[in-house]
Amino acid sequence: MKNQKPSTKALVLVLCGPLLAFIFTLHVLAGGGGSGFLPEIWFWAVLWTFLAALAGVLWRAYRGDRSAFAGYELPEGDGDRFDWSTRTGRYAWRRDDEEGELHAHDDFSGHGPIT
Repeated sequence: MKNQKPSTKALVLVLCGPLLAFIFTLHVLAGGGGSGFLPEIWFWAVLWTFLAALAGVLWRAYRGDRSAFAGYELPEGDGDRFDWSTRTGRYAWRRDDEEGELHAHDDFSGHGPIT
């Protein structure tokens, strides 16, 4: 039972909350009244979807299919890796600014870089 697709019943169970909220929203818009309840209805629909999906994943994990938890790897580092020698990366403009090369050919020195 490794890495199987969820059944149609499971998909309907997860998506019935937003479907009912959508039908209620159409009914309210067509009728023209009771729109004060719409944010609460959609909040509960989203909460239902989250909890139903989580319950489905936990049930599958209980039955032996842990692919939903093992299919991802955490990113390495903090995402701010750059190479000073090639001047690449997110903060490479700072080195250029410190060396005076960023604003060497314009008349607007003192204004920050456009990133």
